[in-house]
Amino acid sequence: MRATEFLPDVQRVLEERGEPAYRLKQIYFALTNSLVRDWDEATSLPKNLRAALSEQIPAASLGLETISRATDGTRKYLFRTHDGHAIETVMIPEKGRRTVCISTQVGCPMACKFCATGLLGIKRNLKAREIAEQVFVAARDIAPDGDHVTNVVVMGMGEPMLNYKDTLLALKVLNDPDGFGLAARHIAVSTSGLIDKIRRFADEPEQFHLAISLHTPFGDEREEIMPVASRSSIPELMDAARYYVKTTRRKLFFEYTLLAGVNDQPRHVEGLAELLDDPLYHLNLLRFNWTDTGFSATSKRRAREFLNEARDLGLSATLRPSRGQDIDAACGQLAAKDLRGRPAIPMIGA
Repeated sequence: MRATEFLPDVQRVLEERGEPAYRLKQIYFALTNSLVRDWDEATSLPKNLRAALSEQIPAASLGLETISRATDGTRKYLFRTHDGHAIETVMIPEKGRRTVCISTQVGCPMACKFCATGLLGIKRNLKAREIAEQVFVAARDIAPDGDHVTNVVVMGMGEPMLNYKDTLLALKVLNDPDGFGLAARHIAVSTSGLIDKIRRFADEPEQFHLAISLHTPFGDEREEIMPVASRSSIPELMDAARYYVKTTRRKLFFEYTLLAGVNDQPRHVEGLAELLDDPLYHLNLLRFNWTDTGFSATSKRRAREFLNEARDLGLSATLRPSRGQDIDAACGQLAAKDLRGRPAIPMIGA
């Protein structure tokens, strides 16, 4: 039962109290579907059980500190973990869609040179409940407007493949028809390119989407801006990509942040056309969002030219708009301020 994996601490309390087994299912539904953040809101539970849970296990595993709203409607949520760390989550409104971008780690160990989160270092992995709860809070926040979460992207703080077990459990809860009930095809995970985890993810039965952060088709350049690239070559990465599409028959997305003078030249388009040679590959272009990293954004004109050149060479490609820049909520900008300046700590794969 998904609830047993997701709420082991709650199950322990229920067993100690001798509660009937169905109570766990009620609690699971209250958290994942009714979106309660205080046990007193879980009115299906007896009052004495609500009181006991309130004393031992908070209904909310994350404290919501602030909600920032951008001029384009994007919302950024600042959470505080039980041990005092800050993480950020973003809700992006688009026509007919409400996408929540969630974090899987406190900080990030990957140190991509253009990413604000990469400047933070890493403190710890988030638990499955902390990961999923970010979506629950956003869903609860937008519900009074008559909106609901339509998509989830695991593209916030952290490298999700280094927190594989808890990330996958959180996504299964979000997908669970007895839980949050979001279709698997509306959930996407982004990785900086850990090839063993890409292959493992391809073998999972759920139909979650995958995105690989590429950012240049050339290995030496990729190592320069993405230290993780030194672990495996681009040919090795593309072998894993081919395994993914062959195994799943699903579209595979490649994320590409356009950096002025770094990866936005015609030779880069030509290199991408040679590299992304499968009809299931799709290139997602995004102009760099400002962070204090020394990089500059490719001009809007050049970004459009890059997109057109890619399409002319037969690539399936889109240029995504940046959202939430005025509240530092755009892609690559998440950097909970209390973590700034702390050195990176190596992470061992989960």
